[in-house]
Amino acid sequence: MTTPSQPGPVLQDLGLNQEFLQQGVVTRPFFSSEQVAELRSELDQLGTFGGTGFYDTAAAALESAQREAIHRILCSAFAQGASELLVDYEPVMSSFIVKGPGQDSQKEIHRDFRLLDESQFRAVCIWVPLVDVDESNGALAVIRGSHQVDTGPRSVPMTPRYSQDPLLELSFEDTETVPVLAGEAVVFDMALAHGSDMNHSNLPRYAAAVAYAPKSAPLSLYFCDSDDSVEELEIPHPDVFRQIDWRARPDYLQSLGKISGDRPPTTSAEFLDQSRTISQGSPHKQSSVGSESA
Repeated sequence: MTTPSQPGPVLQDLGLNQEFLQQGVVTRPFFSSEQVAELRSELDQLGTFGGTGFYDTAAAALESAQREAIHRILCSAFAQGASELLVDYEPVMSSFIVKGPGQDSQKEIHRDFRLLDESQFRAVCIWVPLVDVDESNGALAVIRGSHQVDTGPRSVPMTPRYSQDPLLELSFEDTETVPVLAGEAVVFDMALAHGSDMNHSNLPRYAAAVAYAPKSAPLSLYFCDSDDSVEELEIPHPDVFRQIDWRARPDYLQSLGKISGDRPPTTSAEFLDQSRTISQGSPHKQSSVGSESA
């Protein structure tokens, strides 16, 4: 195991940046009520999204023109707030999320797939609800400090079967709900364990999210093949992420080699304990596994 170098600053505010690097998540005002209404109006003009259950435009079967229109609208709406918040970051992906009422609306506890060398850089998601959210309608739930706990490659379309995933045994009782008002941002590290419990209300819960990466960071896709090997593929431009069919290896991308799967196993109890230790002020030394070629 090697000790990674410390990533550079993510947030412009030094105090907020320190909190973000340790906790993996912060909240702050982002949109005014007028901006929330304007964004809702622009998205509504593109069509009707969602219904019952959990719906995410990033994973939905949309025409490429419609997907790009959503991305343009969200990136434009987020641009000023993101430039004031982040240190030299650019948008990579985006999504409009509708959580309809009912049991099928629950989004399991998970960590977003990895898109860069996290020993050198951090990818960030700015998640903004367009309605007030709390435990009643499916606010985000997080495990603070979990972004620094290494559990192996977060690959697509799946994680290797040899990779023990401690998140599978966790419940929402292990998480902390983050209630925020409409227009208030939840800014989190993309390695942070998060999810959202079901929407118990009678109304849809709307949210918009944009993922950002440092402009100087080389981007990669980590693809898990049928033999459980994970290959790092070079992403030449952020737009490629929105053009990929996650179900099959994109052969047009240049391979940067297989990555190592040699890492210590982590149980759900160890995962929670390490996350808690980090969030309380004793950073866990994360393995650099995942950025090394086999």
